[in-house]
Amino acid sequence: MTSLFYEILYVFVMASGLISWLSVPLGLGKAGLWLLIIQLAAACLFGVFKNCGLTGKLISSGILSTYTIFIVILEVFNRFSDRFEGSVRFLWIPAIGAIAFIMGEMLAYFRVFEIIFASLSFLSLIPLTVIKVETGRIYIAAVFFLSLLTAASEIQRHWKKYGDTEIKKHLVYISPFLALIVAVVLLAPYSPTPYSWPVVRYFYRVVSEAVEDIRIKASIRKDEDYAESMMGFSEDAIMSGKISESDETVMLVKGIPEETARLRLAGKNFSTFTGHQWLDEDYSTQPDSMFDTIGLLASASEYTEDSGSLLRWEKLYIKYIQMNTGYIFAPPKSAVRKSNFPIQSFLVESRGSDILWPEMKSYKTDYNMTYLLINTESDEFVKFINEGTQPSKEAYRKALHQFGLSKDADYTYENFLKHADEIKEIYGQDVVLSDEMQNITDELLEGCESDYEKLCRIQDFLLTLEYTKDPGIIPKEVDNESEFLDYFILNKREGFCNYFATAFVLLARSEGIPARYVQGYCTSTDSAKAMYITSGMAHAWAEVYFKGAGWIAFDPTPGFEGGAYWLHQKRETKLPEMGVFDPNNPKTEKESVSDIPEIEEEESGSVLLKWYIVVIPVLSGIIIIVSVFVLYRIVSAIRFNRLSYDKRFVALSRQIFTIFAFLGVPIAEGETVSEYQIRLAKDYSDTRLAFMNDLERYLYDTHESSEEFKESVEKTLEIRKELLSELRQKNLIKYFRYYLKY
Repeated sequence: MTSLFYEILYVFVMASGLISWLSVPLGLGKAGLWLLIIQLAAACLFGVFKNCGLTGKLISSGILSTYTIFIVILEVFNRFSDRFEGSVRFLWIPAIGAIAFIMGEMLAYFRVFEIIFASLSFLSLIPLTVIKVETGRIYIAAVFFLSLLTAASEIQRHWKKYGDTEIKKHLVYISPFLALIVAVVLLAPYSPTPYSWPVVRYFYRVVSEAVEDIRIKASIRKDEDYAESMMGFSEDAIMSGKISESDETVMLVKGIPEETARLRLAGKNFSTFTGHQWLDEDYSTQPDSMFDTIGLLASASEYTEDSGSLLRWEKLYIKYIQMNTGYIFAPPKSAVRKSNFPIQSFLVESRGSDILWPEMKSYKTDYNMTYLLINTESDEFVKFINEGTQPSKEAYRKALHQFGLSKDADYTYENFLKHADEIKEIYGQDVVLSDEMQNITDELLEGCESDYEKLCRIQDFLLTLEYTKDPGIIPKEVDNESEFLDYFILNKREGFCNYFATAFVLLARSEGIPARYVQGYCTSTDSAKAMYITSGMAHAWAEVYFKGAGWIAFDPTPGFEGGAYWLHQKRETKLPEMGVFDPNNPKTEKESVSDIPEIEEEESGSVLLKWYIVVIPVLSGIIIIVSVFVLYRIVSAIRFNRLSYDKRFVALSRQIFTIFAFLGVPIAEGETVSEYQIRLAKDYSDTRLAFMNDLERYLYDTHESSEEFKESVEKTLEIRKELLSELRQKNLIKYFRYYLKY
């Protein structure tokens, strides 16, 4: 090992100097700490291959081959994508490592070359300083270290010493002190600003991110839809009697408009209430979300030339964190659709009023959602709600053209009108109230001149009830809509969001207004442009269908009311470039976020490697390791068979001694073969130890020919086989270590 460390000292010096000068010309960038570490590791592998046994040769060759194949595959992949442009330049790292190893060996074993090279390197600093050539600290450190090594080596040669006088050992032992001297010299000029410990901070961040990454992945339940299990999504959304406390981070949202007071991300809609639970009985395959968005845009364009006072296009970036779901969470009026334009495609499915992924999506899935932000809190929008009508065919056609869907048979005006009729049928189910509840409703809505005014009064009425996370279990005798309203409004008068949203939907339907129950996430934005959505923000609200405006959210839960608002101003309503979710090329636009916790460092636009780009090099490296091992075994067997019988016997005896050491009974220092045999006789039979008599004969007696040991070789082979069988049963790891050694 001393020779290995001695050679590595010089190899490291050469690798440091070469990477300092060549990194920029070769396209590797400025030589920094991490590039230096990688370069030193590559150079070190050549030293390990030369000086270590079979295990070291296998590991070093496997690592180098895996790295090389990985870079080559990246370069091939670059023909189809520009993410890894010029990746082949990183093949210079092992190449520089090989050159550094060769030159390091020359420095280590050719004294004259070492003296001349060290002198020239040190003298080179003078002209470089005079002509003001920028010289990296790494190069300066390499020159100083080589100069100190050379000086120490020459001092050792001329210094009269006693005991162990091997120069290699002395240089290896003093090398840490030489490195410390270089470090002190380089770091002596200090900066007036405090040192930020970037390496320590970087390692801490990497480790903490890795731990957090593992924790999140381990906590996500892959065998079920997380959203369904947490929020009651599915066909039977049962209203439990208590909200379970949880605060897992499920999503990251960026690009929130400052006008949005309360952010709502819908996940699932329900159509039918039984008294205890909501059912989703909307089996339509029509693109509900797209019809809703197109219809609003068309209707608003006919209502006013200045539609910017009512709505405008926005884009929201969403990324799943602790999530595993088939549902797409989206703000109202989202443009989620297929298109004739590739840059505007979105891989989704429609099921009833829900938007779903074609397959389950989980941790780090991200997408941009383009949507119409509605000025819901403005008087202008209230007028539009009351006066707006279904758009004309011409207005609908113009809006459709903005989405590139003019020629798509699924989005015809006739299908749009047909879908509006289906909404009234599915979500406009008649709700019959009890006499007492009907009297309260009649009194509450007396004098209302529009459906919107009725809905506002219903919402204001429900906001007077009490919010609680633990309202208790709904009685079993409640088995229809009317009985639930009586229980909640006339009796209990307290509940959580599910109760309030349900009551609102049922009361709206009792007035002949189509409404649906929605579950998703809702939170106050506090003017934040980006925020993390937690499981504690899961919420339920109501949406009501208006001609022209489509689905509009109402939230009767105390403390959750509010939408978006901005002053009247002329704005462009031109459709912006749509977000894209393409699993083969997941590039999404990012925004700078400074007001959220730093648990999200990796941007979705970062490089995502295909599985085969990693798997193929690793498998190739393993195959190369196995191939080298097999080749080594074949060569060893050939060389063994070419040996004379006495040499074969000695080699086999040495292997058996190694096996005994792995079995826990090694030969002691200074112990003779005879003494070792007597000690082993306590645990092993004479037949197992018979080879030792022949070994003593070989060591201490004269023998005329190697043929005398032919029988000994056969006997020793059988003993080795038996001992290896015993070792395999006792310790499989040491068994493999033996084969790696021999």
